[in-house]
Amino acid sequence: MARTIWFVVLLALGLTWNVEGAVNCTASGAGRIPEPTDTTCKNYTLCVRNSATGIYSSYDYVCPATSLFDPNTARCTTAYVCNVTDSTTSVCTTEGYIPNPNVTDCSSYVECVNIDGIFLEESYNCPSDTFFNPTNTFCESDYNCTSHVVPFTCKSAGRFANISDTTCKTYYFCVLAANGTYVQYDITCPGTSVFSPVSRLCTTLYICPVNI
Repeated sequence: MARTIWFVVLLALGLTWNVEGAVNCTASGAGRIPEPTDTTCKNYTLCVRNSATGIYSSYDYVCPATSLFDPNTARCTTAYVCNVTDSTTSVCTTEGYIPNPNVTDCSSYVECVNIDGIFLEESYNCPSDTFFNPTNTFCESDYNCTSHVVPFTCKSAGRFANISDTTCKTYYFCVLAANGTYVQYDITCPGTSVFSPVSRLCTTLYICPVNI
């Protein structure tokens, strides 16, 4: 019996640790958040808010055995298919600089670096009063910024932010139909809640960047 208890304790210690991970709990709010740089779909962070202090604690977990972390249900499951090349995990398809798909005012861009077949993404803001020109990939003061956002089309199941919504209230809900196509629903978060692109849930804890 004692050996069994110790085994369970050791297993638990091997699956969780309390460190400062890549997930920003203050931005995402409470809940289970997928590790943004994990290409195995097995790692996630549990964000817990102390109601007395307002401070968040983060606990990093690894899904057990053959299960994977499903960001749509925020649970470990064997039914989820990990697709690291999907648009939900990467905006990069080739190395270089591209417009930041999360903004519509051309104020920032994304650097894409391919390392062993995996794209690393880093976003940068253009200097004040300049705009990112996707043609020559420079920030220019005389560039005429027009929205580079294309109409949203479901390519995988899940919840996706409506980046053209400056209130962060709406999002797209994509459902895989029996015929293999995706059905798209336009959803509005209830009450005073807004949609968090990190947790992909409606929450009152997320701060909409455009309202700061």
